[in-house]
This record gives sequence, C-alpha cells and structure tokens, in this order.
Amino acid sequence: MSANAKVVKRRIKSIANTMKITKAMELVAASKMRRATSAATDTRPFAKLSWQTITSVGIYAPNVSHPLLQSNDEAEKILLVLFTSDRGLAGGYNSNMVKKSIELLRENKETPFDLISVGKKGDMALSKKKVNVIATFEGLTNKPVFGDILPISKLILDGYMNGEYKKVVLGYTDYISGLEQKPRLLELLPFSTPDKKLGNVDKTTNGTNGNGKTEYTFEPNAQEVLNRTLPRLIETMLYQALLESTASEHSARMMAMRNASDAANEMLEELKFTYNRIRQAGITQEIAEISTGKAALESMNN
Repeated sequence: MSANAKVVKRRIKSIANTMKITKAMELVAASKMRRATSAATDTRPFAKLSWQTITSVGIYAPNVSHPLLQSNDEAEKILLVLFTSDRGLAGGYNSNMVKKSIELLRENKETPFDLISVGKKGDMALSKKKVNVIATFEGLTNKPVFGDILPISKLILDGYMNGEYKKVVLGYTDYISGLEQKPRLLELLPFSTPDKKLGNVDKTTNGTNGNGKTEYTFEPNAQEVLNRTLPRLIETMLYQALLESTASEHSARMMAMRNASDAANEMLEELKFTYNRIRQAGITQEIAEISTGKAALESMNN
C-alpha cells in the first residue's frame, strides 16, 4: 500500500470516529430539546395570564402605583440580563445573541452598562467589550427549575428599586421551531406594554365575560394585588426566558451536530472514492510491473 493510501485511510478512520461523536451529540441534544420545548410551551399560558393580570390592574385601577412602574430618570446605568449557553457547538445560538447585545451597546454608547450573565459565553464575549459583569450564573440550562432564577430576580429588583438603573433589558433567544430561534431584547423594567413577545405571548389580551365586558374584582385591594404580583411577574418572565433559551440552545446544538454529521458523511464518501482510486492505481501498477518482468524474462530466454 502506498504512503498516500495510508494517509487517506487514516483520515477515513478519523472522520468516521468524529461522525460517531457528532451523531451521539445530536441524539442527546434531540432528547434534551424535546423536554425543553415541552417545558417552554407548557408555561406560556401562565406567562400570558400574568401579563393579562398586570395590564388589568393598570387599566381598571389607575390610581395604584408601584416603584417598578415608575421610571428612574436620575439613574445613569442600564442593566442587561443576558441568556447564553455555557458550552459551544450550538451553531449561531450564542453568536447571534451576543451580536444583538453588542448592537444595544452601540445604540447606547454614552450609557454605562452592568451585566448579569446567565451562561459563560455571554460573560466571555461582553467582558471583552469592557462591560461591568456584576454576576454570572452557570449550569442553569441543564435542568432549569424555577428556583434557579430567584437570585437573578432579587438582583434585578434590588438594583432597580434602589434607583441604580434607569431600565432593565432582558436578552434571550425565543424558541420558534426546531429550525428557527430568534434572539430578542425585551425592556423588562420599567413595566409597560412592550411590542415584543416573550415566548410568543401576547401581552395585550383582555379577559371578558360572556357579555363581552371585562369585569375584575381585586382582593383585598388593587394596590395589594400589584405589590404581590409585580415581583412574581419578574420571576415569571425570567423563568420563561430561561426555558425559551434552553429550548433554543438544544435545538441549535441538535441542528449543528446534524449538519456536522452530514458534512462528515460527505467527506467520507469523497475519501473512500479517493482511496479506492489510489488502491486501484496501485494494483494496476503492480500488474504492469509483473507483465513487464514476465516479458523481460521471456525475451532473455529467447
């Protein structure tokens, strides 16, 4: 076997082993994606109802107030809460979200930013842009639970209610389908009715009774309802963003590994063709040498 054939054979073996790994990672990501997408879609109705409740309090009890509804005009900083992954090999999942965040920094280049990073990739990327990272949370996308976001919620609420930030922006990736995930930036605080959607949740839906008229009763009163529900809504939105980002991450990783497996398969086909051609050329050369040697012996005997 020629040296070239040995090199090609080693490459075939190496790529075949790599394809086994990417195929296994694809299957693992697909399994995690099914659980994550189920969790994300199951919680969307609750997020929708939460927004409906807050909107109703504002409309039907206009005299109530809360610090989370008021703007901190004297504050100088913006708080960015960014959801990315801890690991790579997820296609454009992290790069698209980081790119979206950098656009926000450029649009507000005169304003200092603080960053709460959920996932190492966002921390690593924005630290290079000299953004002040006040907290990093890792490992939340493996098996997300509601308790994971409570420390994040406390940091946000304390910072905003103490007047440190004029607004809080939530950066996450919205899960649309297994083939499409969209990075979004959502203004979380002060509370308003933003035009963007968290998990495809419509925040402007009103509840109606059978006669088409909206009726609400607040117990014990609207102010108490607001005091209790606004912090819970922050937690709900953060948890929904975590679920959406988790589903998006596993979907993106599954597609990236599938594309890698397909590319490896194509390379294997080309290398096998090259290997067979080299081997066939070697066999032809050996036959030619045998024939030439036989002809030489016959001519010597004659």
